[in-house]
Amino acid sequence: MDIATLQQWARENFGAALEPLPLDYGVARLLIQAGQLGEAALRGKPDVDKELADVLFVLVSLANRCGVDLAAAAKQLAERSPAEIVGRLGR
Repeated sequence: MDIATLQQWARENFGAALEPLPLDYGVARLLIQAGQLGEAALRGKPDVDKELADVLFVLVSLANRCGVDLAAAAKQLAERSPAEIVGRLGR
């Protein structure tokens, strides 16, 4: 599934349920899911794929709430140099 399709799927299936929640809830949820992903990856747990999917879902949902087109954001990412990308990661 491509990014645009995933974003549309999330909007259609979960948008109404997530819309009433405060935006800070979405940000907090992303941080929680990222922590669970980190724990799974660092401990070598077999469910890293599920944790990645959870992070992806929360990210897509948050993008929908903020009106961000993730496909366009991914295109912008692909146009950056590796040095810029690594630099934005704080290295």
